[in-house]
Amino acid sequence: MNKTIYRQYIERAVHTGRASYDTQIAAWRAAYDPERFLGTYTAPGNIALQAKLEGFMYQVTKDMSYAEQAKRALLDACGYTSIVTSEEKARHPEYANGVPVVEPMFQGQHYIGGYLDVKDSGVFAPEEKLQVEAAIRSCINALFHYPEWGAHNRSMLRVWTLSLAIEALGVNEETDRWNKLRHSLAEGSIGQWSIEDAQLYLPLWLASCLEYARSASREDAYFALPQTRYYFDYMTRLITPYGQIPDFGDAHFNSFWYLWLACLEKGAAVYHSGQMKYAAEQIWRFAMAQEGEEASPYLAAYFTYAYAWSDDRIQPVRPDSGSEELLEDLIGKKIAMRSGWEESAVYLLLNYRDEGDYAKIPRTYLQHTISAAAEKTHHGHSDENAISLLVKDQCILLHDGGYREQAPNGKYRNDIYHNRLVFRDGRKGKSESAYHFLHDSGAYKKAVTEKLHFQTFEQLDYSRTRLYEPARQMTWERHITYLKSDDVFIIVDWARSEVTQTVSTANLWHTGEVLERGEAYLDTCVTHIHRGPGDLHPYRNKDNLALLIEFPGSTRSIGSETIKRCYGQGEMIYEWDERLFSEGSSSVFVTVLTPHERQQSPADLTGRVTVIPDQDGRGNRLSLEYRNGGKTISFAYKLNLESGLLEDAVYPRYSWADGKRSYEKITTDADFAFVSDNEGDDKVCYGLLNGSGLMYGNRTLFQAPPMSVYVFETGTWKQSDHKWRMWEDKA
Repeated sequence: MNKTIYRQYIERAVHTGRASYDTQIAAWRAAYDPERFLGTYTAPGNIALQAKLEGFMYQVTKDMSYAEQAKRALLDACGYTSIVTSEEKARHPEYANGVPVVEPMFQGQHYIGGYLDVKDSGVFAPEEKLQVEAAIRSCINALFHYPEWGAHNRSMLRVWTLSLAIEALGVNEETDRWNKLRHSLAEGSIGQWSIEDAQLYLPLWLASCLEYARSASREDAYFALPQTRYYFDYMTRLITPYGQIPDFGDAHFNSFWYLWLACLEKGAAVYHSGQMKYAAEQIWRFAMAQEGEEASPYLAAYFTYAYAWSDDRIQPVRPDSGSEELLEDLIGKKIAMRSGWEESAVYLLLNYRDEGDYAKIPRTYLQHTISAAAEKTHHGHSDENAISLLVKDQCILLHDGGYREQAPNGKYRNDIYHNRLVFRDGRKGKSESAYHFLHDSGAYKKAVTEKLHFQTFEQLDYSRTRLYEPARQMTWERHITYLKSDDVFIIVDWARSEVTQTVSTANLWHTGEVLERGEAYLDTCVTHIHRGPGDLHPYRNKDNLALLIEFPGSTRSIGSETIKRCYGQGEMIYEWDERLFSEGSSSVFVTVLTPHERQQSPADLTGRVTVIPDQDGRGNRLSLEYRNGGKTISFAYKLNLESGLLEDAVYPRYSWADGKRSYEKITTDADFAFVSDNEGDDKVCYGLLNGSGLMYGNRTLFQAPPMSVYVFETGTWKQSDHKWRMWEDKA
């Protein structure tokens, strides 16, 4: 990407906007509904966009015809507030000093930015300048009635508008007050962590922060902050290898990609990062392949920022990372499993982000101020421990559930629309549908999450994340094992009740169509994805692959139901369990996800994972075996991490003798271990996490050397074992 490409697109969009200018205003007038959404006035959307585009083209060409067209749009905007009736004005105290000429948060930046570009061009008569500046003032006056605060997009969008308004009207007593408000709001975001877990709103917040830093002459300090650099790296590493932005939280399919693009151009320029530049280019290529031939003024308005923020001297560099944390287990709380950065690579995104232990007051303020009971504050979903996206060779196999059909609440924020375990009290009626039983008010279910393990091995990658739901007193841990050579994912879900209660648990997976059903498996595909409510031209997915969803060894009820999800019809696949839990008892689910060529029979791919029953019957451990051709991998999952600990208050609280457990072929005290045995090889490969020993059959593959421990209570020394964080080797 370079400035020339952006400029050429913007220039084309200017002419598109001119050609449809009057038609769009007429359509706005015909569709105007004062009750729509929040019931506040919003000007015709194309006017502010056209002002921004014309102003931009004037700045880069100095062609006065662009300045004249920008002036026309800026003045035109002032003539439409008369559509607001006196009754409507009376219910909005924000209109006491006049109806805002444009909507401050989402139109204000385009409108005022366009004015700044042509303000000194010489096309304005003095009274025309006063008219435009009065329009700007009307926007700012309204902001003072509801200056939302906290590290989220709407607060910083207000700051962005305030910053441009101060530049437009200059320093005076009035703008001094505006300046005080913008600094007050910005303090909640600059150098802070965003409280939003939403793909759609992250770039709005970040771009607003960028513009505040520029306007306030604080760029050097802002870009030196670790929080700032964090979000650029986070965005760079979140995208799929081919440039799709995963949906998570409030989002539509690949939404606001154009602002992700602009932000990454800025990051690449500031940090001289070829990887950020590469991410921006990939986003452009994927998204523009879905766009039509006609240039969009809406997209072009955001491309003006990509143009301004980009540096053509930065050369793109493709990342070379494999599976990784995004970026850690406190703020990002996501894990990407990937086979590489080739465009055909496999990519899986796990989101285990909860609200977190920060920004308590801003979150509480929002919960007490706005009607959004379904959201994880802010703009988040009940998607903790959910798989948000799975793709291979650019074919989408699993995806997120969308945002909402209408305001105020986001229907698709509910847990049942995500690829995760869902818990409900009681038992489903015999004739009751799974969806009907699971569907509830949609209110957010408070959850606390943490990462227990993430490790990359030569043959496989492994993650383990925990969710605790306080209201229901359920603990759920999701293990993901990615077998790299076969692109197979083994998902182990372990759920434990901390109290005696009857609970129904649904192991949910969402797809577009079920291609084939068999014993304990369904073969699935996603044909298309709607981008929002009423989308008549959804994204057409590639049709080369299918996803086999298998429940090996399951004796539970397995089925699917057609539901509305992500703005269209889809299939909700479930594995159903209902039981009376005693305090501390548990259940375990095993799901195998196998991407495969559509023409390949799914029956040929089933049966490769064998679930070996727990030998002690307590649900503390799980043994699996994976076979494919001459390869056999044995797995040991310690489900209950308290198992094997010494009861006495002696340290270490573990020993090999007391902690080792038998997992069919494996004996270990590790949290997770595997042994890969290939026919014809004279060595086996093995790995473990948090263990002191590993045996395969009667062979010892690994044993940590003993250590000496001083016992303070007796003043003596003893010999003890020590658990290593991880180890991988061949034997």
